[in-house]
Amino acid sequence: MTGQLRLAWWRDRFAEEPGAWPEGEPLLARLALWNGGTSQLGAMVDGWEALLVADTLTPDIARSFAEGRGQGWAAVALALGEKAAAPAAASAGTWWALADLAQHCGSDEDRKVAFALAHELPEARPLPRSLRMFAVLATIARRAIRLQRLMLARPGDMAAAMRVGIFGR
Repeated sequence: MTGQLRLAWWRDRFAEEPGAWPEGEPLLARLALWNGGTSQLGAMVDGWEALLVADTLTPDIARSFAEGRGQGWAAVALALGEKAAAPAAASAGTWWALADLAQHCGSDEDRKVAFALAHELPEARPLPRSLRMFAVLATIARRAIRLQRLMLARPGDMAAAMRVGIFGR
């Protein structure tokens, strides 16, 4: 219940103009200086809430959670002036969210739900240089999903992340 109240508070803040935000919350203070639209961040809150209130992880709940986090990545792309890359950033964020969810699931059944949903995702599209950090994270996530294991579990994972970080592919 406390978690839902806190998420509702964040959802309400993201629906407001930054000038109306209360003072004293460090994250809000930083976001108020951000060049992006904070209203899109409400989708992340919705995704977290779906996960929080679920008794069991279903594909729909995992999808809501992952797509909500992906929308946060799209908001960053838009803030950086990469409007054309926002859908690709959202897709990369969805990949990352599902791999992260699988890594932190409490049961093998939940982990299987996250991995199965991730296998339905379309292949990631290239991201511009300004979003290279997202490309690195998506690469790590896709490798973990493909092999259904934890992220950065093998030495080759770090090499792949470095390759994408340096060359973008």
